[in-house]
Amino acid sequence: MSHVNTHREPHRSRWGRVASWVLLACVIAFIAFCLAWRLDGGRWERVETPSMGTVAPVGSLLWVKPVDFGSLRPGDFITFHPPGAGQTTYSHRVHKINADGTLTTKGVIPAPDPWRLTASDVVGEVRMTWWGMGWLVAMAPVLLIGGLAVAGIRSLLGERWKLPATLVLGSLVLSIAFSIYRPFTNAQQLSFAPDQRGGATATYVGTGLLPIRLEAAGGASVVMNDGQLGTVHVTNADSDHKLRVGLKPAIPTWWWLGLVGICFLPGAYSLVVGLPRDDTEAEPEPA
Repeated sequence: MSHVNTHREPHRSRWGRVASWVLLACVIAFIAFCLAWRLDGGRWERVETPSMGTVAPVGSLLWVKPVDFGSLRPGDFITFHPPGAGQTTYSHRVHKINADGTLTTKGVIPAPDPWRLTASDVVGEVRMTWWGMGWLVAMAPVLLIGGLAVAGIRSLLGERWKLPATLVLGSLVLSIAFSIYRPFTNAQQLSFAPDQRGGATATYVGTGLLPIRLEAAGGASVVMNDGQLGTVHVTNADSDHKLRVGLKPAIPTWWWLGLVGICFLPGAYSLVVGLPRDDTEAEPEPA
């Protein structure tokens, strides 16, 4: 005798519909917000260099609006094309207003920029900085193609295999995107120069979403968050008689707890929403 499990179906359908409508409402609201921003002259820029430090780390998404050139003051965060380089875009703070009315700009890490900007060089003022969202924009092609592939494979499977296939293939798509773009742990060398005390001084800046440790061989170390500078004094040469530093992930406890929580999401989904009904169990027995 087979057992037909029908009492969970209304419960699953109700919560499933609620989740679908909430998700759809969020997507529509976000698209409407982006459309209104664009129609008002706004644009987006993805930060690809660490020159703005923790103000706008690598991978940040900048929301830029047109601005009156005459209203700019020192400290304003602007996006511009350097004179004679219209295809290149920078986002730095206004450093100084010159006597001739032009502007000098400066990032957080480097010295003042060598150029003087006029009104035609300025794209706009940065109104919002969304930390980490630029990585999502960079990974969008891989995620979009992967998502379409997962959806196509799902359509070929039976109901009971759709969720497991989505979890496995979705994880694979994310792993590919993370491997290509490395958004979590990375750093960029700014200098590695001889030190008056002997040895050398190495300076790096964190360019990943998670902390990373800069470590001198057999010496001191420092942990850098996204956009933070780190400097270590290197005195001990390795077996090749060279001064080196190492970079290691410094994953915080909350990150591990978050990963464990994500692992429990499928179980939580099955408890709250319920699993798809197995049609083979619902077929009546022949008389």
